[in-house]
Amino acid sequence: MKTNDLSVKLNAIMQKWNFSGCISICKDSEVIYQGRHGYADYEARKPNDLDTRFLIASVTKQFTAACIMMLVEEGKISLQHTLDDYLPEYTYASQITIRQMLNMMSGIPDMINEVILEEIEQDKTERTQEEQLIFEYQTQSRCFSLGEVLELVNNRELNFEPGTLMNYSNTNYSFLGFIVERLAGQSLGTFMEERIFKPLHMNETIGNPSMATSIGYARLDDKIVRLGYGNDMSGDGCIVTTATDLSLWLNAVLTKNAILSKQSWEQILTMVPNPDKNNWLENYGFGWDKTGPWYQHNGGDMGYVTFVFMCFEKMITVAICQNLEALPLDDPAGRVEFEMMQCIDEMI
Repeated sequence: MKTNDLSVKLNAIMQKWNFSGCISICKDSEVIYQGRHGYADYEARKPNDLDTRFLIASVTKQFTAACIMMLVEEGKISLQHTLDDYLPEYTYASQITIRQMLNMMSGIPDMINEVILEEIEQDKTERTQEEQLIFEYQTQSRCFSLGEVLELVNNRELNFEPGTLMNYSNTNYSFLGFIVERLAGQSLGTFMEERIFKPLHMNETIGNPSMATSIGYARLDDKIVRLGYGNDMSGDGCIVTTATDLSLWLNAVLTKNAILSKQSWEQILTMVPNPDKNNWLENYGFGWDKTGPWYQHNGGDMGYVTFVFMCFEKMITVAICQNLEALPLDDPAGRVEFEMMQCIDEMI
């Protein structure tokens, strides 16, 4: 592998898709490529750089899962226990185990992609296209207190009998984050800082969306629309970080020799296949899914888009952080992240 050739190709891909963000690639825990493109602030024309913090949205879930496994190791929670031991306020808590929530097999409705999406569809307020776009993003990105999450899902039936099917639901990891707070006696962000960020020297990582140093944007025809910052402080999407810091996390997961026992990492990375072969989610571990040899996850909120990839066979990790989704090109790769990964897979 020639890193210069890789750099040339990845830089060309970023240019082609009008990529706005940063990418960090490691092999054997050593950085082999870092790149940046676009602007952290389009109005001020402030470029993205390697110190730019992005909201990583649902990639937060793998951090929340690690927090739960820390509490498992301390004997404060059991994966086999039902939710009513920790969150009895939820209507169906006695029917659902912690493991089922981690594996997306709880049947709990998705507070964002089901409940809030229905709210948006039922709203008949007249708005311009730009106003509607901003309204939809802001309605889905809330601070999400436990009370609000319960209000969103408590009166809705389960989507299926727990343990029988798999369906992605943000509510699972929102609830898990609140459980961490109850058992640890501190905020989720503080727990993550003390137990994950500091030990891994992730000095630019914070469990608070308002601390991003890039602004989230969306495309509307030929216009770039400013959305602002995220608001979700719960376990399904609260972290802001840099691509460099995210590489530190991915390398810790890849080597399985930090913050958790090897046995806990093995549980996190054990993929459970989805019984429903028609569901887009083929499998899920604890905050990870897998395609071929690549463990992966993505997240999106308020215009921010993050993808992480990890391959044990090649000992490679890839962190891709964006504050504006790339151009919707009619390209065989489908997305900029997938063309990047094709390039990386072929060249490393």
